[in-house]
Amino acid sequence: MKDLLLLTDFYEFSMCNGYYVDGIGMDHVVFDYFFRENPFNGGYAILAGVEHFLDILENFQFSEDQIRYLKSYNSLDDNFLEYLSTMDNQLVVKGFTEGRVVFANEPILEVSGPLVQCQLVETFLLNSLNFPTLCATKANRMWLASGKQPILEFGARRAQGNNGSLIASYASMLGGCEGTSNVLAAKHLGEGLKASGTQAHSWIMSYPSEYEAFKRYSEIYPESTVLLVDTYDTLKSGVLNAIKVGKELQKKGNELMGIRLDSGNMVKLSQEARKMLDIAGFPNTKIIISNDVDEYYIESFKKQGGKADIWGIGTKLVTCYDEPALGGVYKLAQYKSHPRIKVSGDPSKTNIPGDKELFRCYKKEGDHLTMKFDLMELNVELIDNKIRIPQDFYDPYHPKEKIALDNVEIMEPMLTILFQNGNRTNKRLTWREGRQNMEHDVNHLSHRFYRLEKPDRYKIYISQTIHDIRQKLIHKYKKD
Repeated sequence: MKDLLLLTDFYEFSMCNGYYVDGIGMDHVVFDYFFRENPFNGGYAILAGVEHFLDILENFQFSEDQIRYLKSYNSLDDNFLEYLSTMDNQLVVKGFTEGRVVFANEPILEVSGPLVQCQLVETFLLNSLNFPTLCATKANRMWLASGKQPILEFGARRAQGNNGSLIASYASMLGGCEGTSNVLAAKHLGEGLKASGTQAHSWIMSYPSEYEAFKRYSEIYPESTVLLVDTYDTLKSGVLNAIKVGKELQKKGNELMGIRLDSGNMVKLSQEARKMLDIAGFPNTKIIISNDVDEYYIESFKKQGGKADIWGIGTKLVTCYDEPALGGVYKLAQYKSHPRIKVSGDPSKTNIPGDKELFRCYKKEGDHLTMKFDLMELNVELIDNKIRIPQDFYDPYHPKEKIALDNVEIMEPMLTILFQNGNRTNKRLTWREGRQNMEHDVNHLSHRFYRLEKPDRYKIYISQTIHDIRQKLIHKYKKD
């Protein structure tokens, strides 16, 4: 983990060196991590990577070897490097916990402390959070599109390198996947998770006939026989041979667990395969659909009446094929006690200044609590689960739109302290605990925010106080 402190862009060191030389490096600041657009043209995201970022922060100390390497650049002040070598971690991180549903333009993590330290963590914070959040969101969209059917992550061979495959497996499991084919990922994830998989076409092609390949596989793995049926002719050969082997398994007291379809007209093939299996007495044999699957494919497949019990998804999940980068950013929000703003001609790039608190508001719809909107305020506590401030709240990007706090049942504080005094404030969350957070939030999120076509925009609002500060700063810095 210590080596990851050099996983940064050099300009972070250039700026921090300058801050230190100028005597402002110890000034107290606040930075926000957020993203400006929800990924995949969707209505939400699933946060992942927080725990990895906190792992790095718990080892936030430069080694002699790292300092010696930094000296080789000859542009960094010796006193600055001496400070790095003896630095006491003074960072405080507050924010959402792993697995929570998050939305564009709201602070997801807030990092505060000395300017030098807050600046140094920028690159590895973004690296820790952007891709895992993107991948967890992609997995979640597929899981919800399937109606929460089991999804197996099969993407190690298409992932961006060794570490990319491990991150993708972690994020996919947190986001909704049931299992992974990646043995190393399963070992790292632990908690009883075992990698899963059947066979590739090369297994079938290595035997004199498809039937012999199926038969031999079933003899070696009689309690977990899943057969890939599309090597030659899916219906006239593959499914028929699978049924034949399935009957042989039944005579020995075992069952044909499943068949996998990997090519062709999957809707038609799955429908016909389901009929053949049912007629032959295999109603419990699962049909697994793999190949180039994503959430749009799943939704279309199901609308056309395709028959699937399990999904095996690789490339389009682990590479986040249609949007391979999340635009997460890290912006200065407050310097000493003064809110700071980055102004842009593009309103979506004008950040929300100040040291903020964020509250998630729920309302009852029947007997069910549903997320209504998220609110931001400066340094306020809840009384009886509500903000007791008689004021309006504004949409920061449509300032003429404002609301009052009516019909809100519960206001949940979302930015909890995760790290201070050099350590986590709570135990490290496992992927299963992160997944529980995800399932809790998705259960309280209306379908209109996670539907694939034209999802509604979940609203975030800022208080009158933040609105006034923001408008004042925009007018101060904006050029006519």
